[in-house]
Amino acid sequence: MNSFELDTFLREHTFYEKFISSNIDPTNTNSLKSFIKNTKFDEYIMRKFPLPKGISLEKFFIDFNKKTTDVILNRMDDIVFVSHPRYTKTPEHHHNYIEMIYVYSGEFHQTVNGKNIVMKKDEVCILDTNAKHSIEETSENDIIINCIMSKKHLDDILLNRLSENDLISSFFIHAIYQSSDYNDYMLFKSGASEKLNKLMTDVLCEYFDTSPCSNEVINSYMIIIFYELLKIFQKQSNSENYYLLKNTKITDIILYIQNNYKDATLASVAEHFHFHPNYLNSIIKKFQGNNFTYVLQEAKLKKASFLLKNSDMPVIDVARNIGYENTSFFYKKFKEYYGCNPTEYRKK
Repeated sequence: MNSFELDTFLREHTFYEKFISSNIDPTNTNSLKSFIKNTKFDEYIMRKFPLPKGISLEKFFIDFNKKTTDVILNRMDDIVFVSHPRYTKTPEHHHNYIEMIYVYSGEFHQTVNGKNIVMKKDEVCILDTNAKHSIEETSENDIIINCIMSKKHLDDILLNRLSENDLISSFFIHAIYQSSDYNDYMLFKSGASEKLNKLMTDVLCEYFDTSPCSNEVINSYMIIIFYELLKIFQKQSNSENYYLLKNTKITDIILYIQNNYKDATLASVAEHFHFHPNYLNSIIKKFQGNNFTYVLQEAKLKKASFLLKNSDMPVIDVARNIGYENTSFFYKKFKEYYGCNPTEYRKK
């Protein structure tokens, strides 16, 4: 299969799409039977949306609102590519597998964890195992590919090869091993990547036109695709962080830490300024010469020095007031910074 043949294949209507566009009431038994009898069931085209085995067409269409991808996954070991059916909405749901959504053509409108997301051609979204999403109705030109990956596939095939790339590996590790409390997603603005477009075309051609070594070829393509997505995401993050940094003064960040020294954490400050925590830490170190932990500790100790000089508050209460529950640790850090312990400092 070449790229032209793939495009023709993906744009052909599946039996299911023909049923949806017919507007037949699935509860009308006579109309349903007539449709099934008079509509060609093309097994070749249905490879992109395989129906569950062991169930009649009539039964399937009666239950056509059922999440068919859940049924599909139960039949596979590693990875499945499915063409999302056009002309219908999908209500909010979540899966027990990783799903990679690729916009082959047109647009894709979905809501993930309450957030509206519009995806353009060649963009990618990866949903973890508990992310809740609903899908708006798609049109003729909206060709959406769902890549469904089992936890076994990710664990055995991908994680070992992506172990050095914390960004994507961390996402997958959470999805596989902490799926009960993790429901994130990653959006890749990959529309300008000709390389990703070519890789996705190649892996789809291989999947829908298999050869004796297709499994190994597909696994290899997926490794390269994830490496490419990693590069796209890093570039995307750097661009977004540059825009945020350009509109945020480093003095604003330091002032925020100083004003919120008692409860501030790297994560909370990063969220407030809309930075990734690692990126925030790096820019603080670049402009201040020290990392976030040092800057926060400095803000606490300066507040402690003020309280020691301007109040009769006991040292233990000063320590607690600035966020130190361990008085011994407070003494140690105070002496490292001021060269004497809090009691000696107060007497100066």
